[in-house]
Amino acid sequence: MSENNFKTPSEAWAAFSAGEATGYAVDIAAELGLSEGELVASGVGGNVTRLDADWGDLIKRLEGLGEVKILTRNPSVVHEKIGTFGKVGINGEMGLVLNGDVDLRLFLGHWGHGFAVETNNPRAGRRRSIQFFDHEGKAIHKVFLTAESIDAGYDALVAEFKAENQTPGIETLPPLPKSVTRKDDEVDVENLRAHWRKMMDVHQFHGLLKDFNVGRQQGMRLVGPEFAERLGNESLKTMLEKASESSLPIMVFVGNSGAIQIHTGPVKNIREMGDWINVTDPRFTLHLRMDMIAEAWIVRKPIREGVVTTVELYDSDLNNFVIFCGERPPKESENPAWQALAESLPRFDAALQAVAE
Repeated sequence: MSENNFKTPSEAWAAFSAGEATGYAVDIAAELGLSEGELVASGVGGNVTRLDADWGDLIKRLEGLGEVKILTRNPSVVHEKIGTFGKVGINGEMGLVLNGDVDLRLFLGHWGHGFAVETNNPRAGRRRSIQFFDHEGKAIHKVFLTAESIDAGYDALVAEFKAENQTPGIETLPPLPKSVTRKDDEVDVENLRAHWRKMMDVHQFHGLLKDFNVGRQQGMRLVGPEFAERLGNESLKTMLEKASESSLPIMVFVGNSGAIQIHTGPVKNIREMGDWINVTDPRFTLHLRMDMIAEAWIVRKPIREGVVTTVELYDSDLNNFVIFCGERPPKESENPAWQALAESLPRFDAALQAVAE
């Protein structure tokens, strides 16, 4: 958290835009008791342009920007990829972008606000971006221009989707209520295990949890070691380092209420800095707060071709914030090298025992 002592959102935004503020926009907003979306919206009429669109229509036009850097985050992890938009599919409130490096799952019912943002500061230079926020003002997804982007495409997109209302500020909504799941002793655990065992596709997993009205971590905890085991929290670092050493292609899923962003491929440069562990590759970066890992799990999900093994991290509220798995072409079995790596990770009970000894 930075210490800027700004008095107003517009003062804070002007300083941030000019590179004169300390910290990230989300932290500067929190100092003022605001969401990041409210801070950005304070610049509307200046270097921020409010956009008004059917979000699906706007997403289809992002291909016209050429190469971009996309960013999706939640409070525990930031996921950045460089690529181009294309192969966009919109079905009601659901969106898919399946264009290689730009691989997104979008939940458009949660998208509340969109802005074109231009900042210019001595460190970063000129930055142009399209930024989306949910109804609470939390960041959902950002698209930044790179040196290879098409500026004329950006100008055309902003002109097409510019809102009539260009006065500063947004209205935000209170957070949605948290879903209420069954208590542990109300869950038919044997039936849950039986249905888990009969899954034929990894995409059935969410529906299974919904059918039994259990949370994700709750389901893993109840189903037992046949399908899920808790890992030691140090497993993340071990997994990334071993994947790097072997050039093993993996998938990294990071999401929030409105978007899931996916990396597929190897990870090479792994760096630990304080509480953060980072992947700093040319077209993929990941910044993950290790101090936010409350629980880590290995999860086995049956499919027709065998099993999909995932490594999943949860924060102190038991919210899942990142998922790792092996790269797997459709209708093929899991890469045995990934499965061996995931299964080799230290279990939580073993880690506790080692500490006790």
